[in-house]
Amino acid sequence: MSTATEELLLATSDVDIQAAGKTPAVTIVAYTGGEMVVPGWGPLVLDLAGVDVSASQISILADHDSTLRGVVGFGQASVANGKLLVAGTIAPTNEAAKQIIELARSGFQFQASVGVAPGESKRVRAGDIVEVNGRTIRATGSGFTLVRSSALKEVSIVAIGADAGTSVAIAASQEGEEALMTTTEKTAEDIRAEAAAETERITAIRRACNGEHGDIEAQAIREGWSGQQTELAVLRASRPRGPYIQTTTVAPTRDVIEAAVLVHMGHENLVEKHLGPQTAQQARELRATSLVDLCRAALMVEQRDAPSGREALIRAALSTYSLPVALGNAANKVLLDAYTESPATWRAFAAIKSAADFKDHTGIRPSDTGDLTQVAPGGELKHGSIDEATYQYSVDTFGKMLSIDRRDIINDDLGLFEDTAMSLGRAAMRAVSDLAYTTLLGGAGSFFSAGNGNFDTGAGSTLDAIALATGIARMMAQRDDEDRDLDIRPRTLLVPPELQQTAKELLQSDFIQRANNDEPTGNALKNVVSLEVEPRLSNSARFTGTSDKAWYLFAGRQDAAIVVAFLQGKQSPTVEFFGFDADPNKLAATWRVYHDFGSALGDYRAAYKADGE
Repeated sequence: MSTATEELLLATSDVDIQAAGKTPAVTIVAYTGGEMVVPGWGPLVLDLAGVDVSASQISILADHDSTLRGVVGFGQASVANGKLLVAGTIAPTNEAAKQIIELARSGFQFQASVGVAPGESKRVRAGDIVEVNGRTIRATGSGFTLVRSSALKEVSIVAIGADAGTSVAIAASQEGEEALMTTTEKTAEDIRAEAAAETERITAIRRACNGEHGDIEAQAIREGWSGQQTELAVLRASRPRGPYIQTTTVAPTRDVIEAAVLVHMGHENLVEKHLGPQTAQQARELRATSLVDLCRAALMVEQRDAPSGREALIRAALSTYSLPVALGNAANKVLLDAYTESPATWRAFAAIKSAADFKDHTGIRPSDTGDLTQVAPGGELKHGSIDEATYQYSVDTFGKMLSIDRRDIINDDLGLFEDTAMSLGRAAMRAVSDLAYTTLLGGAGSFFSAGNGNFDTGAGSTLDAIALATGIARMMAQRDDEDRDLDIRPRTLLVPPELQQTAKELLQSDFIQRANNDEPTGNALKNVVSLEVEPRLSNSARFTGTSDKAWYLFAGRQDAAIVVAFLQGKQSPTVEFFGFDADPNKLAATWRVYHDFGSALGDYRAAYKADGE
């Protein structure tokens, strides 16, 4: 599954325009739910159930001209009967609108092209069948891309389209004739000014192509590109294009800038994971090998001129919307990836709980729920009691704010930016682990005790084959207050680093050296449990209750020996990036990272501790 936000132009066909009144009504069947071909994407199907048509107003343009002179009307989009519809009006207030209405009255059959911003998408392989838009579509050839979510941005009236099932109709009558007759007569001065501007545009295009990109030069002149748009097209060498369906990739999108930042930091895997292969490919094609390249691309997104000089260019880009947002989003992804990849040995045996709020919550020890009893004649069920079989847990908020001076970002070329994000991610996971093991180490005497049958001390508790076998047997023999066997099975051996070698020898060796040579040397404990090594168990400088000789056994996570809870089940930290605007008196990029979690001891029967001395 992937996500992309690059806008698609999905061209439709069969525009039937008729002029009516001073503001003729227009109805457009923009998409009929079938498969179309998008260069750069290949065959593509839009899931109409995921098209966002909530915008109160959709612009109707002439040939995708988003300037004021290209706006010919507006409408409201809807999805009905497996089709994407746009209903609105044509406002004959400019030459483009008047020309469209006049051509419609003369019988010209217009078509339409719809601008859509895709979101979540998936690849449907050849031969696979999907149910979408009220129809069954079988993928042929190399398959197709199914766009699960998207947003309608605009619809344009054009001369050529592709989807034969679509149509545009504008109600017509003689009532609109007066408006159609109104024209603006150009003066000689207007004509000369337009000619000069066109000459300057073509000169800028040819300068950008430098005689090496004839196809780009021809298309740029024909389609009215600016010199800056042409420069980017040359930078990216070539762009997928087609006469009917095309991607608006003349300038990079903000997602592409974000992807390029991640690629520049060496995290291309995160681009594929979060932004999709299409955006990853576009980021590679951008060829941004330095902070300067990223800044230049961000200025192009904002349609701003790039200053000469490295420092001036970077300062200008940092003042845009695109680059700070791209840096913030990229840093957030790096931070969360570092959080996820950080060691967390407690996950091997701790039960994960969700807390709805910050109040105390009650958990039930799995081993104290009792047995099911036979139902007596008449069907009456006996009540059980769990008054003494519960434990309490709650969550609290842990967080930190951190800022990086803008000069450090400029001087370090994003290295410090990346390092800070990764450090914050690892710090968030360390905070959870610190609390989990503070809770565990604080259980001596109450949770771990001889009375609970889950604690051993003295010389016989030193980690060796006999002591480990004894601990396993004691956990398996745990019974409730009515001597019912609980079927608890040890799953994890937890040791400090000082006992790692001994633990590996016990769990991984094929043979064990015996004191009596007549005894069997085969290792009956090989792989009997998994091994986790936790340095906090012996870190006496930071934690209380530590030991470099004590070791632990735990049952499975479902047995809830220890609980780690997260607010509303959110197991990753919340990251907020404030760009350079958090403090008006400080030119620095600022993050706020906070995490809501807590820990508690659960069922003592699912844990065992040996003092080791």
